[in-house]
This record gives sequence, C-alpha cells and structure tokens, in this order.
Amino acid sequence: MSNINQKVIDSLIKLLTQFIERKTGTFSIKNRSNAELVHYYYEILRYWNKINFILKRKLKFSKNSHVSNRYSIAKYLIAIYRIVWEKENVIKVGKELKFIEAELNLIKNLKSFSWEQTLIGVKEIERLSLEIAIPTFLINKLATVMDLETIRANIKSMDGRERKERLYFRFNDLLFDKNLQDSLDFFLQNLKEQGIKAKLDTHFSNIFYTTLKNKKKILLNRFYKEGKLVIQDKASFAVAQLLEPQANELICDICAAPGIKTSIIAQLSQNQAIVIANDFNRSRVSVMKPLLRKLNVSNTNLLNSDGIKLPIRFTNFFDKILLDAPCTGSGTFSTNPELKWRQNEGFLHQNLVLQEKLLKSATNLLKPSGILVYSTCSLYPEEGEYQVLKILNHFKPMELPEWISPSYKIDLQHIPGTGRFFPAIHQTKGFFIAKFKKK
Repeated sequence: MSNINQKVIDSLIKLLTQFIERKTGTFSIKNRSNAELVHYYYEILRYWNKINFILKRKLKFSKNSHVSNRYSIAKYLIAIYRIVWEKENVIKVGKELKFIEAELNLIKNLKSFSWEQTLIGVKEIERLSLEIAIPTFLINKLATVMDLETIRANIKSMDGRERKERLYFRFNDLLFDKNLQDSLDFFLQNLKEQGIKAKLDTHFSNIFYTTLKNKKKILLNRFYKEGKLVIQDKASFAVAQLLEPQANELICDICAAPGIKTSIIAQLSQNQAIVIANDFNRSRVSVMKPLLRKLNVSNTNLLNSDGIKLPIRFTNFFDKILLDAPCTGSGTFSTNPELKWRQNEGFLHQNLVLQEKLLKSATNLLKPSGILVYSTCSLYPEEGEYQVLKILNHFKPMELPEWISPSYKIDLQHIPGTGRFFPAIHQTKGFFIAKFKKK
C-alpha cells in the first residue's frame, strides 16, 4: 500500500471528528473533489460499527489516556482501517498518524486481530450487525418483515463493494436527433469503444446498465457531460414512469430536488406535460435549475416552498402528483454510507411525521380521478405500507407491473396498488412504491 498524503490525513481526521460530533453537511465540494479523501472517509463510515467495535474491544479506549478525545479517536479509527482492512504495516501507519511510542504500542496487537475469534459468544443480532456493518436498529426493524438471511442478502447488495453491481443509466432523448434508434446505436458504439459494455434493461426501452466498475468511465464520457446520458437507478426511473405523464396534464413533483425524476417526467411526456417542480430547500432548488436546463427540460416551473402548504389557491388542482418523500434512506446505503449511522427511532419518527403531512397535502391538491404515485427509498414498513394505510379511504389502488415485488404483508395481506424494489432481487436501491387514483 502507498502512503496517504499528509493533507488527506489531516482533512480525514477533521471530517471524522465532525462525524463523531454528529455534525452534518461537513463534506464540502472541495473535499468531494479529492478522490483519496472520499475513499477513506466513506470506507471508514461504511464499516463504522466494526471499526469502533475493535476500538472498544481491542484497544480498550475508554480506559486509556491516549484515546481521550475525539481527535485521538479519529486517528485510531484510521489506524484500525489501515491495519485490519488494508493489512498495512503498523510502524508505517504509526508514522503517518504521528503516533508517540505509547500510542504505537497500543496498536501493535492489531496485527493478530481475528473476527472469527472476536465474535465468539456474540449474540445473533449483534453478530449480524458486525458481519454486514449495519446498525442493530435497522436489523430489529426489518426482522418484523423479513428473516435474517434476507436482511443479510439485501444489505450485501447495498454494500457498494461488489464490482459486479449494476450501474443504470438512461439516454435522454430530449437531446436526441429525431431518429432515436440511430442515436442509440451511435451512443452504444461510443461506449463500447471506451470499453463500456452496456445492456438494455428488460423492462424499459431507454434504460441500460453496465457494471459499477465502469462508473468513472461513464462520468468522463462526453455524452454524460452533455446531458445526453443520465445515471439513474432503475427503481427511481420506475417511480416517475408509473405516473405515465401525458401532454397537457398538470403534474406536481412535490419534493423534486435534485430534479432527476422531474427530468424523467419531462422526457416521458416530451416536454408536453406542464410540471410544477417544488422543493423546500432553496439551495437544492438552485442546483435543480441548471440541471434541468442541461437536460433540455422545458414546460417546467420551479417552486421553492413547503410541500405541506404549497402556495396553491385551490384544492383538487393537479391531474397527477409525484411524492417521492424525504425518508431515512434505509434503501440507499451503497451511495450514502453516512445514513447507516443515523438510523434510530428519532430519525425515523422525524421522517414519518413529515411524510404523513405531505401525503395529506398531496391528497388535497389532487383532482378527483387524479393519480398519486408515492415512493420512499426505504426498506422500513413504517415509511411505506403503514403510511399509505392512513390515506387508503381516499383512493382506489392502481395495478403495478408484475415484475415489481409485492409490498410487505400487513395483517397477513398485501396492500393493493403497492410494491417494493429489493436490492437482492432487482439489483436496484431499496424502494417502496404506491400508485393510487383519487376517488
């Protein structure tokens, strides 16, 4: 292994210290541009509970004066990752982190660390938590709707470490020439020349996939930079596609930022639907504007407002509404390892309250016979099945495609009009999805 740049180490210690202090929004654009820093930060977060377990068990940090503050803890977290995961030389790591002799002596026993020995006698739930690097809170929540091996399979699929994991993308025909097939053939040939083998998705004619290892090549491709190729998880595309947007329909995307699903609505309707794209966060709306312009999205009006109380004078206003609600993100750990360690009862409750209010708002704003598509990138039944049960008396369920898995059973029955994407089955992020027609 090569040495870590000293500036990267200093920045990494600072970021980990802030994470320990539960500060959010600390990963700046400048930091994100440093590939080495991004790698180590997200890898340490990915295995956060495992690394901390070693810190507590092997280094006995709580009783050791050398690990007495958050700065010192951050240094030891880096050391553990370098020695246990990367099999790096202890002396070399000590020099990188500027350990004094007493600190160096503390990490020397990591050379002989063994998970097999360490996990002897550990209870089943905690053992699984450590084996797949996931909080016990999430396991306990999911254990009510799936067995432990199914939990393991889904989390492993979300781990982001499998190089065979699929990377989905779509071709943006709002920027294509009129002859779509000629354009597709040209782009696919261009990707092939770059060493990117892409396959057409089974269910959508303009969705393709390649292996995750090709992501860097995709990001460097000129068609991606021009907005003609858009990286898009299949489940996320399916959510917008279920709206079936048509020309002249008035459609509201209530929680639209960063605008990817809005752009799908525009593409599917060929910019003929009238779209209101709303988001509560001003900075996210400001990011959405140039993105939609780049993707050649028109006939879309951006709104920076609280989706719970949209500044619309009338009820029964929209033909269709997409509510891709804020959630715990428990189905997206491959791209958001930070979210793993925010999973707790308080964070879940915070999202449940918001989702319930947004669903009520969407119900009031939708015309009779209007279509509501509700989704969350969450595996928790509380953010999916139990939420829509509260509004079912206002709606009739709409049929979903058969290839989408049934949602969880509630009181021994599936809820009509609802379904789920499971990472282990669909090779997508974990999603709940529902489609209803207002009575």
